[in-house]
Amino acid sequence: MNIPSIRARVSAGSLLRAAAPPLAAIVAGPLVVALFSGDPGTAIASFAFGPVSSAGAASAFVEQSALLALCALGAALAFRSGSFNLGGEGQLYSGGLVAVLAALALSSASPAAALAAALGFGALGGAALALPSALGKRFAGADVLLSSFLVSQAAVLAIDWLIASPLRDAESNLIATKMVSRAILPDRAAFPAGYAPFAALLFAAALALFFARTGEGRAVDLYGGNPTFAKSVGLPVGKLALWPLVGAGALHGLAGAFIALGPAGRAVRGMSGGMGWTAIAVSLLAGNRPLAILPAALLLGWLDSGARQAAVIAGVPFDAALLVKAFVLLLATARLLPPRARGGRPA
Repeated sequence: MNIPSIRARVSAGSLLRAAAPPLAAIVAGPLVVALFSGDPGTAIASFAFGPVSSAGAASAFVEQSALLALCALGAALAFRSGSFNLGGEGQLYSGGLVAVLAALALSSASPAAALAAALGFGALGGAALALPSALGKRFAGADVLLSSFLVSQAAVLAIDWLIASPLRDAESNLIATKMVSRAILPDRAAFPAGYAPFAALLFAAALALFFARTGEGRAVDLYGGNPTFAKSVGLPVGKLALWPLVGAGALHGLAGAFIALGPAGRAVRGMSGGMGWTAIAVSLLAGNRPLAILPAALLLGWLDSGARQAAVIAGVPFDAALLVKAFVLLLATARLLPPRARGGRPA
């Protein structure tokens, strides 16, 4: 077989694998919601067009997708360094609470300074929760998958208690902290989707340039692919085992800060809403490529938003969307049979 035909086969196979998950969502989503509704036509229409059915719905959809993208960028950074970070949910939750506490403590500062500090402290809150797993990997070779999950779950329980008890606003019916000053919250007339979309675009571009154009980015990829080889060629494997995980936590924490400093303006119990877990699916769907994370986040955000619209308008169980997300994730992570199983050689 000549080289052009091999390249054509590889290119076609790569294109098919990349296109399968979004095509599955486009086809399977409407079918699933129609199956669970007594009014299939209304269910399909609300699922497909509900996320952009009004200016408010479209703004909420874009904002949620941007928050999801920020978390997915953190997940991708960890993945590309060879670590499977399962602590995103707790890191996001921690960032949201820390951001609110910082904003409340700086209520006398200028709105711009208070907002910048709150976002910065939110990122630090997420990074701090990722630090134990990073240190465990760096100095003890601990399994990040297990340690990040355990630390995250402990943090979620602790933050739930803090929000429900000592930090709860007694004047609110919500299980939430006190509200921050409205002066630091986004002006929804000028920024209908808040500030998160700008942050998602900025960090996606920055990470794409980092991996494509810098030696440090290539070192992260090399270490993530083969730590032993990375060490043998003199790369600083200790640093590479540490900072990508902390950076991943910071991005999750920043997303949590944007959630808490969004429409609610406070840390609400359960505000993470499983976004840390969904972000893993987004990163895998995008192949851990920063720029590809943006459309992948829009796709998963559409599934969530469309499911909510179908639930409200057509009575479709919201959990029905989980079937579609599971199918999309299955296709995103599926691999063809190894060449030897097909009797061939690697292309």
